[in-house]
Order: sequence, then C-alpha cells, then structure tokens
Amino acid sequence: MIPMRNPIVTAAVLMMLVGLTTATRALADEPNTLSDAEKADGWKLLFDGKTFNGWSSWKTKQPLDDEKWVVKDGAMTLTGKGAGDIYTTDAFENYEFTVEWKTTGNSGILIRVNPEEKGPIYGVAPEMQIERDTPQSLKSTNAGGLYALYDIAVKEKKINPDGWNLVRIRMVDGHGEHWFNGDKVADYQIGSDDWKRHVLASKFKNAVDKFGMTAKGHIGFQDHGHMVQFRNVKIREVPSGK
Repeated sequence: MIPMRNPIVTAAVLMMLVGLTTATRALADEPNTLSDAEKADGWKLLFDGKTFNGWSSWKTKQPLDDEKWVVKDGAMTLTGKGAGDIYTTDAFENYEFTVEWKTTGNSGILIRVNPEEKGPIYGVAPEMQIERDTPQSLKSTNAGGLYALYDIAVKEKKINPDGWNLVRIRMVDGHGEHWFNGDKVADYQIGSDDWKRHVLASKFKNAVDKFGMTAKGHIGFQDHGHMVQFRNVKIREVPSGK
C-alpha cells in the first residue's frame, strides 16, 4: 500500500477522479449516443444529433435539405407545415427500432416505406400513431397504435403529452410489435388473414395487396402539420426467425 504522505493532495486527486467518473457517466447518458452495451448488442444510431445525414425527403427522394426540418436542442425537429415526410436512406427488413418523440399534436412513424410508390408515404406503409392523447383511449389513433388498423392493447398506458415518450418497434419476418413507454401496446402479423381483414376494413382497402408488403423497407417520420421532435433514433438488425 502506498502511504498517504500529503492528505490534502490525496483528497484533491480523489475529488478529480470522482469528477471524471461523473462526467463520463453524464456523457454516456447524453441523447443520441450509444452505450458500450448497446454497441456490443449491435445497436446503431440513425440520427447523430447534429445533421440529417442518412435521411431523405419523400417529396424529392433526395437527401433531406429543407429549412423546416431542423436540428434543435439535439432533436430532429419539424418547425412548420409543408416540410413533407422524411425517411431513412437505408432500408431494413428485420429489426428493433427505438426513438423518443414529443409533439404539439399529431404525427407518425412509418414502417416498410417504399420510395418507389407514387402518392403519399402512408399509401402502402403502416404507421405507428403519434398523438397527444388521453391514456383512456383504446383506438388505433391513440399513441402507439397501428393507425386505422389495430387499436392499442393497454388502456392505462403511461404518456407524457408535453414531454418525451419512448417507443419501440420490433419487426421480424412480418411480425410487428409495439411498446410505448415500456408497455406492449400492439401485436400483428403482416400478410396474415387477420391482417388482410383489418386492411380491407380500413381506408387502405384498395391497396390490400401491397399495404405493408415491402419486406425490406425504410422507416419514415410524418409531417402532419404539427411540431414534432425525434431523438435517440436507434436500430438493431435482427436475424430472420429470431
């Protein structure tokens, strides 16, 4: 053991080490970063907290360059109506996806987006609802539901209408699952008879043969005319059958 020859110096060193540990912990907790455990588990960032690298405009099908989509306070932020929908430049088939969002009104997270399709981004792409709703609603338009298709499964889910909400989507071999602030709120199998019944009973019935059928698709964020922000946008690809 090394003797403590100068208690004052030793105390100062200990305080410095505690400070470094605290700073490291704070840095690891910053938005738009990955922990060592996440990196080891295969997670990747889809938003670096500074730029829109890796994101494209639905209107132009080109890398995103729109003054109404900005990075504000470390979040992808839609500041005004008319910016248009956006989607990941890369496509994914089997994955787990997480994001934190907050909004003043209405938006959506779209899966299996196909940029080759004409018309709106949601024409054949299912949408996880974003909404400042009340926890008592069980409709598909409740935050976390699969819009116009599947109602949420949890009546008393936790929601922060004025702050950040964490959602997770797992999509493997067409089996979709949604979590909202830790609660599982949706479960469906794209392409199943049950799926087709829900699509035929919805506003998307004329696209029943194509709706949600782009196995390797992009992930999109919707412009619904309200302010919406996204941060901690992460994805982990999952092998088929897992």
